[in-house]
Amino acid sequence: MERTPEIFEKIERYLTNRLSPEELVDFENEIANNPKLQSEIETHKTLHNTLSDQETLLVKEKLIKVSKEVKKEESSFVKSIFSSPLKIAATIIMLLGISAFLWNTLDSTEELRDLYVAHYTPFPAEDITRGQANTTLQNIMDHYNKGAYEKVITTLEKNTNLIDQNELSVYLGISYLNTSQEQKAILQFERVSEKNRHHEASRWYLSLTYLKLNDTQRTIKILEEIIKYNGVYKNNAARLLRALNE
Repeated sequence: MERTPEIFEKIERYLTNRLSPEELVDFENEIANNPKLQSEIETHKTLHNTLSDQETLLVKEKLIKVSKEVKKEESSFVKSIFSSPLKIAATIIMLLGISAFLWNTLDSTEELRDLYVAHYTPFPAEDITRGQANTTLQNIMDHYNKGAYEKVITTLEKNTNLIDQNELSVYLGISYLNTSQEQKAILQFERVSEKNRHHEASRWYLSLTYLKLNDTQRTIKILEEIIKYNGVYKNNAARLLRALNE
């Protein structure tokens, strides 16, 4: 089965009950005879469960907006302290200019960090063993589910053959991301091919990695690609893009 935006759109319409009766019959017949399509639908269901908690995300975004307002008030208060009618020496003005620059830089960095925290959720673990009697593979996923990312990294770095065989790049990338190894995370997300079923997810987490690194230019470029791709991460990408452009 070729993974295209068209098939993603049909899966989305199927999961949200927007297929016509005739389309539904045809699509269910196709599902019954296509194991890859069945797997793709299960992946979409899992992602829906992860991404559907919009209320939590909205609460996070509201907290960020409140934080911004507080920072603005603090900034106004600081400015009022130094708005004395007395003449301020040129040297002090220069120092205040430097302080303002540092304040704005730190403020911008904190906002990006807040956006990262608001939009990051771990990629849901799948049953990638598929009946394989592979203890190492099962241990990797057990560690991942428990958030033991260092153990995931250690095991996969010792068993690099498992990464490509079982499409584990996105899991290794997220493990690097959660252990402050962003450059290694980027390499893993970048190596996921367009034909890989985790391609869109890898692009989403790649955008978050650049966001964590305060590289808004690359973040925005990747978000625009995700929106154009029109998959399950489209709405999240659009929401984050709006927040960055505010």
